[in-house]
Amino acid sequence: MDHSTNHPPTHYEILSVPPSLFSTGLSPSEIKQTLKKFYRRALLSHHPDKSSSSASRSAITIDQITLAFATLSTPSLRQSYDLLLASSGNDGSSQLGKHKLQTGIETIDLDDLTHQEGDSENDSEDVWYKPCRCGNSKGYLVRESDLEEAAESGIEEVVVGCADCSLWLRVVFGVVVQQEEEEETRPEEDGKEIGAQQS
Repeated sequence: MDHSTNHPPTHYEILSVPPSLFSTGLSPSEIKQTLKKFYRRALLSHHPDKSSSSASRSAITIDQITLAFATLSTPSLRQSYDLLLASSGNDGSSQLGKHKLQTGIETIDLDDLTHQEGDSENDSEDVWYKPCRCGNSKGYLVRESDLEEAAESGIEEVVVGCADCSLWLRVVFGVVVQQEEEEETRPEEDGKEIGAQQS
């Protein structure tokens, strides 16, 4: 593929990763392991000392490969990168599977979405949804696992596209730390113990 005439190679193209890898239902650790395989393969095929063709040596650098791996293996960076690709009109946006051209984005709080509790018997997770103006009653769907993945990455927002149109929704949320509640109750308990010992 000649990247110089069409567009610069996307991170997906640099690592030869199909964007559908992220929607296959693999766990985050399985995705990261698979990405490492693509990363190592790309390093070997584009390494100046290992590669036999001069075309592949000049096309993609080790720095590009490293940046591509760092971006795609970090969920928050990958999400931002996918939005950038989709909004840039880059030919790579057609490879993003479910991601479509971003024509609008609205920011909303998680509390403003309708919450549907998961069923523990069926192992289904909690979801939050909001109808889209295109008519889909659950156009924007946020899963509990999406929120957990974002929180683990240190971000407190997720960006979701409508299932039926090209509109996007940025959902912001706060992470509640339960440890604070436990610390608030401990001083009272400690005070009772001290008072009991003095009696």
